[in-house]
Amino acid sequence: MVRFTSYSDGSVTLAEDLVNTYNIVRNVEKMPDVAALSALLDAHGVRPPAAPTEADLAAARELRPVLREVFGAPDAATAVALLNDLLAARGAVPHYTDHDGSWHLHVAAPGAPVIDQYAVNAAMGLLTVVTTTGVERLHVCVGNRCAEVFVDTSRNLSRRFCSPQICGNRATAAAHRARRKAADPAL
Repeated sequence: MVRFTSYSDGSVTLAEDLVNTYNIVRNVEKMPDVAALSALLDAHGVRPPAAPTEADLAAARELRPVLREVFGAPDAATAVALLNDLLAARGAVPHYTDHDGSWHLHVAAPGAPVIDQYAVNAAMGLLTVVTTTGVERLHVCVGNRCAEVFVDTSRNLSRRFCSPQICGNRATAAAHRARRKAADPAL
């Protein structure tokens, strides 16, 4: 399994999880309210100074298609351009802080809205993946009922499904049924 830096790993998961809160194939909203946004932020250790609002929810929903476009980018130059635009639009201001006792990099401007913080951290994680291991690691699931995004961490870049257990098994079962039907049209 490929290992990204610990900073990128969590940041990339931020991007994946936000994009995957909406299934574009089935038009299913998985982040229907502020409580769901709050749970997503909490799952990633993002602790806003105030509870998320409807405006934060709207901003998070607007961020999803931007990040989805990165996962579907045809090449590194396109992905990097999209991410650079995102960083600029969200007012990224890289700076070091020792607020927790050790020096580390923050990318969001101090006091930035929570979704801007989320966006720039996700963008930095995706930039690290694209520029260190290649845009070929970013995928959209090829499952016929799915459109979730994921980072392929396999050694040989062979992963095609967001979940081999769910979408992969569905594809295998469908292929099996198609072969059986082709061999015996009476089925």
